[in-house]
Amino acid sequence: MDLSIVIVTYNSADTVARCLESIESHPPAVPFETIVVDNASGDGTVSLVRSRFPAAALIGNDTNRGYSKGVNQGVRAASGRFILVLNPDITVDDGSIDRLIEFMERHPRAGIAAARLLWPDGRVQPSCRAFYTIRALLLRRTFLGRLFPRAAALREHLMADFDHQSERRVDWVIGACMIVRREALEMVGPMDERFFLYFEDTDWCYRMKQHGFEVWYVPASVMVHDYRRSSARSIFSGPFLRHLLSLLRYYEKWNALFRFLRRHRVAIKSAVFVLGDLAMINAGFFAAYFLRDALQPLFVYGLYPIDWYSIFILFYNLVFLLTFAATGLYSLRRETGAAEELSSVIRSTLIVFAVLLTATYLTRIRIFSRAVLLGQAVFTVVLVTALRRCIRALHRRLVAASFDLKRVAVAGSAAEAREFVSLAAAYPEAGIDVVGRIGTGEDALGPVADLARIVERFGIQEVVMLPSSSGGESVAAVLISPAARAVRVRIVSSLAKIAGRQLRVERVGNVPMFVVEHGAAFLVTRALQRLIDLTIALILLPAAGFAWLIARAVGAATGRVTFFTETRMGHKGTIAWPRAVRADGREASDLVKPLLMLHLAAGRLSLVGPPAVPAGAQASGGGYRPGISGRWRIERGRAAPKAASDEILILHNESITGRILIMARSVYPCLAGRYPEWFHEMGEER
Repeated sequence: MDLSIVIVTYNSADTVARCLESIESHPPAVPFETIVVDNASGDGTVSLVRSRFPAAALIGNDTNRGYSKGVNQGVRAASGRFILVLNPDITVDDGSIDRLIEFMERHPRAGIAAARLLWPDGRVQPSCRAFYTIRALLLRRTFLGRLFPRAAALREHLMADFDHQSERRVDWVIGACMIVRREALEMVGPMDERFFLYFEDTDWCYRMKQHGFEVWYVPASVMVHDYRRSSARSIFSGPFLRHLLSLLRYYEKWNALFRFLRRHRVAIKSAVFVLGDLAMINAGFFAAYFLRDALQPLFVYGLYPIDWYSIFILFYNLVFLLTFAATGLYSLRRETGAAEELSSVIRSTLIVFAVLLTATYLTRIRIFSRAVLLGQAVFTVVLVTALRRCIRALHRRLVAASFDLKRVAVAGSAAEAREFVSLAAAYPEAGIDVVGRIGTGEDALGPVADLARIVERFGIQEVVMLPSSSGGESVAAVLISPAARAVRVRIVSSLAKIAGRQLRVERVGNVPMFVVEHGAAFLVTRALQRLIDLTIALILLPAAGFAWLIARAVGAATGRVTFFTETRMGHKGTIAWPRAVRADGREASDLVKPLLMLHLAAGRLSLVGPPAVPAGAQASGGGYRPGISGRWRIERGRAAPKAASDEILILHNESITGRILIMARSVYPCLAGRYPEWFHEMGEER
């Protein structure tokens, strides 16, 4: 197939009919296909295309997915060497498509080419543009354009002084009519689906030029565009707001100022958290002070005036910041959970409280109220944690709206790169925008030797070294590159599973080596875990027994719950694993399974551990008791065959704090009886 014509429609029954009729009247001379993608039109577009144009392939969406997603749907279904993207309000003239194909055949570096567009009255429609400048943007998108219609910046952007009669390389062309080369599409990628509508064409052309392809205006091909600019309506209209959002996304992605901010994002975000923490720390102090003042009748001693605390306020601000920094609260990670952050804030605040309390005893002038210090510690934990979660929630909203994505280049094979792109798409909360692959081959951005150019040209913030490129020489080539100072380097390696925080580098002579050491801390962690297991088992056993009796009675009377056991591998030998299955097939709460608590108290199970495998399966617990829960139960993306081994590697490096956090996150799954789908099928899978 030489050509695929992709048309995206939304309530476009009248216009798409004229477009498809014009294609039938003036078909290209090469073999072609027509693909219509409808974004849930409510005006009968789908039925019209099916009845009047049966030769056209039709993709009907249940919802309006946006223009860029619609184009990409059509592109994925297309088989042509060239893809012609048309708006439904385009009318094709005789020979216009053939001239575009002929031009692309003559210009192998042309990634995108566009026809000359005319208004229905025959006037030339300015369809090729120069990239936006701030002045052009203000003139184009505000009332200033009406006040100064002949401003130089506006005319340059619209290429108003160009006669539009000769072929010309341009910055970008509007997406109403553009033909795309398949090879360029495979290298550059499809339209960026973050743009629901507007600026997706500008972004696509910009990326084409970044990858070394050209964008052309071809006036020999003429088409009529019956265009109504909906974004020019009221600033409160939907089209205008979508246009504004796309504009912000485009500038966030490519503008030099935003690129600078992205490059220094870690410092900027740390500064935001520092300022927020300072505000909450001081708010906590003043709240504690005035609360103590209000409760004065309950105390024997009076409270000194607030101005007596001036030096002390400076002192505790310094102590808080140094402690928060030393305990890693400013080593920011997107994946930090609420429980983990709360634990870190509590730990750091307790350290500060101990330091300040000691300082009040060492000072000769006893003006500092211990009640104020205690109240400040409590208020600080609550306020700092709350503000941090608000900041993170806001940032998650921005990432969900496709702002502040990390621009990532991957180093590895093409197959590994495709797999990583799929992984990034499956976890959008990670906020990863894979720009391309570093390495050899036509699809690559360039070799590692050109890393500095790649980083600057594509605005790369992180380089991910995939397994095939994570050997010593490849990693060294990236790390010693001058560009590595401006980017973060991540290395995908099986070592990351077992290294943990105990990883350090030592040298024997001139040979560097990694050292992973656990020592006595490992034994202490296991002892504390056993103590926690026993305590929780003794606390929950009476409640679980009572709940079991009620559930058994209800189940016997109604048949809603069926109780039975499975034989699984415990810490030493087999154990009876209790099951409670509802009539609809779902597992009932762990709270109605006192046998789990008995196993926990006896040391056959642990609260946190690898999944218990069925009897007869090879148990490789690595000395760990099977767990009622673990990361395998609360995190998605873990498959049965690797769940046990992965959990052992995680536990081998998990601190007691980390295990407590896993327990906290496991409360709801345990109460709800929620297990991974594979847990009760492990025997079959193994």
